[in-house]
Amino acid sequence: MMMNSGKSRRASLILTVLAVLTIVLLPALALAGPRSGGSFGGRLGFRSGSGFSAPRSYSTPGYSGGGSHFFFAPGWGWGGYGMGGGLGLFGTVLVVAVLGYAAVAVARAVRRARQGGAGAGDPMSWGQGYDDEAVMPGRAYVYRLQVALGRSGRGVQQRLEEFAAAGDTGTEAGLAALLQQSALELLRQKDAIRYASADASGPMSLTNAETKMNGMTLAERSRFTVERVRAADGRVNRSQEAAEEGREALELVVVTIVIATRSPLAAWKAIGSHQDLEAILAEIGGVSPDGLLGLEVVWTPADPNDSMTETDVMTTYPDLRSL
Repeated sequence: MMMNSGKSRRASLILTVLAVLTIVLLPALALAGPRSGGSFGGRLGFRSGSGFSAPRSYSTPGYSGGGSHFFFAPGWGWGGYGMGGGLGLFGTVLVVAVLGYAAVAVARAVRRARQGGAGAGDPMSWGQGYDDEAVMPGRAYVYRLQVALGRSGRGVQQRLEEFAAAGDTGTEAGLAALLQQSALELLRQKDAIRYASADASGPMSLTNAETKMNGMTLAERSRFTVERVRAADGRVNRSQEAAEEGREALELVVVTIVIATRSPLAAWKAIGSHQDLEAILAEIGGVSPDGLLGLEVVWTPADPNDSMTETDVMTTYPDLRSL
């Protein structure tokens, strides 16, 4: 009984200490981390509806893709019987076989028409499995790239703010240009990038892709309390709230790029080296306006005297890995 009583007192003491530490540390943790940030982007590819395409018509030998379908069997003679008149046993089997082949061909054609697979209009390709990674109308891919730059890369704050102020977020060509500028800027600062992560989703419907992209973007923008600059839909909004000096040093700047595309990106993979990162940046910088559905670039901190420490990055961005 004495031993149980001693264990109980130690457990109570541990719980009390944990409670006190929680009360003391939570306010400090709430004040830690960057206060400011900035962002720019748009969703013009989703809004235009150009990701959808009208169904194509397909034809097969003996099959018409119109509203009514007929199969024409020529009147071959076999065993003294014509296909148009009374049928013997062999003729009946032959008709069933031909009709069965036609039914399979039609089913494959309809399936490919609905899936929008590549080569759907080519009868020679029906026996081949279709590629899930092909460009499919009404489908999308969502990618997120996140990097943390050290002290030597702090100039990226000003450059991204300039992109937000002068860039064109009101057109697909403008968004593609902003993506290219952002990728190029990070390539120029590649030696300053100390942490990075990349993830991908898709293929998925346009609705699901936009929802996922919105969720990712809101999660990143919610990490700071003052959005110093926000550019979207051809408009630029700036916060007039006074900047405050951070409580800690500005050791790192985190930049997040979220994009939605119509087709998969070949170079996208988990980042294990600077070479992997460079390949991804080079590919996203080359995404065309027609291939880009949406873009968001978010960075924090935005104020030059705000703070972001190694500890902040490790606790707030657990997916980042050291390069």
